[in-house]
Amino acid sequence: MIQNYFQDFRVSVTTPQFTTGWQQLEKGIAMGCTISPLLFVLGFEIFLIGARQVAGGVKLPSGQRLPPLRAFMDDVTSILRTAPCTRRVLQRLEELTEWARMRFKPSKSRSLSLRKGKISNRVFSINNQDIPTIQQEPVKSLGRLYTSDIADTKRGQELVKQAVEGLRAIDKCELPGKLKVWCLQSVLIPRLKWPMKMYDIPLSTADQVEGKANSFVRKWLGVPRCLSRTALAGRNKLTLPITSITEEYKLEKVRTALELKWSQDNAVRAAYRGQKTGRKWNPDGVIDQAVSRLKHRDIVGAVQQGRCGLGWGERTLRWDKATQREKKQLVVDEVKRMMEEERKVKVVGQHQQGAWINWESTVDRKLTWKNMWDKPDHRLSFLIRAAYDILPCPRNLSKWYSKEESCELCGANKANLKHILSACTTSLKQGRYTWRHNQALRILAAALEEGRKKASSNRVQNQSFIPFVKEGQKAVPANRSRGEGLMSKGGWEMTVDLDTRLTFPRTICETTLRPDIVLWSPTQRTVVIVELTVPWEENVQAAFERKKLKYQDLVQQCVENSWRALLYPVEVGCRGFVGTSITRLCRELSLSHKQLVKALSEEVERCSFWLWVKRKDQKWGTKE
Repeated sequence: MIQNYFQDFRVSVTTPQFTTGWQQLEKGIAMGCTISPLLFVLGFEIFLIGARQVAGGVKLPSGQRLPPLRAFMDDVTSILRTAPCTRRVLQRLEELTEWARMRFKPSKSRSLSLRKGKISNRVFSINNQDIPTIQQEPVKSLGRLYTSDIADTKRGQELVKQAVEGLRAIDKCELPGKLKVWCLQSVLIPRLKWPMKMYDIPLSTADQVEGKANSFVRKWLGVPRCLSRTALAGRNKLTLPITSITEEYKLEKVRTALELKWSQDNAVRAAYRGQKTGRKWNPDGVIDQAVSRLKHRDIVGAVQQGRCGLGWGERTLRWDKATQREKKQLVVDEVKRMMEEERKVKVVGQHQQGAWINWESTVDRKLTWKNMWDKPDHRLSFLIRAAYDILPCPRNLSKWYSKEESCELCGANKANLKHILSACTTSLKQGRYTWRHNQALRILAAALEEGRKKASSNRVQNQSFIPFVKEGQKAVPANRSRGEGLMSKGGWEMTVDLDTRLTFPRTICETTLRPDIVLWSPTQRTVVIVELTVPWEENVQAAFERKKLKYQDLVQQCVENSWRALLYPVEVGCRGFVGTSITRLCRELSLSHKQLVKALSEEVERCSFWLWVKRKDQKWGTKE
């Protein structure tokens, strides 16, 4: 069957002008053929078995003996202790290949002889032809370059050169800045990861490459040089789709160490002697620390993160129940977590750029490449600089250039970004902050109105029935759909404090307070009060408590009048970071959480950008 399979390979070539007939092939392997590689490996193994009988492999200090011949398909590597042993192995291979009507190619082979730790000029031959030495012609085998210097010192220099040339080539192209960043992440960094994995390159070289890359990234994104590395590649409140080259270097070294230390081949495990990564960092020590942390986590058990309730969160795989492959992935993930903890320690020491670590009541913003494509360059630059408080406000200008600067509107000395976006008295009097608040309120009101209309048109009929479960089957748990929320029964009315002055429904109670949004249902005797605030991100929790206290008496009056009153103070930070109160509102009113959060973030960010552009303009008239 196999003979018939290989004897009837035919090929036909088609061009726009003509089509050839079917030509029978005598040599070669068809693309996609699965049996040919297996047959080749089985046949080639006969050569290796026959050649291994004439010489023994190198004996390691641990007592393990390496095989004299190792092969990957048709690439054969021989490691022997003496020249006579090498000659016997080469002679035996020559006899076996001649018997199989095959021949080695000396011009594509290389040899390296060491005597007392120094390179020797000894030359070997096969098929009556000399094999070139590595000193004469360096060779690249299985992705690794072998030269006469043996050490990998020059490989680090070549890595830096390759990175610089790639960065300059990307910088010279006519693409927008964010597309240049994408080229760096998707093209250049994957090319750099292989040499960082294969060669003994120190950590300082990877740090040098990352420093050069970050300087170009800051230029392409339009941010100042003072922006820290943790802001570019960390998991922060504003996470960019950018990876750290140093972090990729460490992960590749950890993966390499795991592949060798935990290999199923005894010879591979015995031959591993660590990796040369410099004095700053050692992958073997990091792996031991990660394994210790994973075992300790099994002892401690599940621990709640943040302010979530008991039992809330993702289930993690236990170390003692994981397979070998799963353990490797657990170690890599734990190393990532350790590096993130080190990054957080640095952030705590950054008073200005690390202020986001105190924004506990805001939702993280994770920018994807699609988000960056859709966002204009000037808006993207503003978002990054505003999130880390490095916009050229009067306080920063005074710090950078030692000049006395003040707010152009109210004259406040050394006004910071918080003053410009949320605390300027002139901006407040002119209605700039009110305009931004109303723009966000329109987005929120539109989402609530859509939910109200949908609930009114699609009322959920509460039917009581017992689902039938067949013998041997499991009962399917009932999922709570969006239509089963607070507004599911319909009959809701809504008023918004936007174009006309809002008056609280007198059928509920008499008050002079004006919440932003009021929803009420006479049939259910339920009223929902929504109050929107656009504060500075660090004041989100304070704004929530302040608004909650302000409307507490109104809620009490509604309850005394036999109404069920629900108060929802919600916040959107003036830099576009939505408060967690929005998430609670969406959950309890059955609204689309992701769409509303994205819309509010984009709108408030757009308005704040316009306020920033107009920070020196005394007149406040037509907006965008």
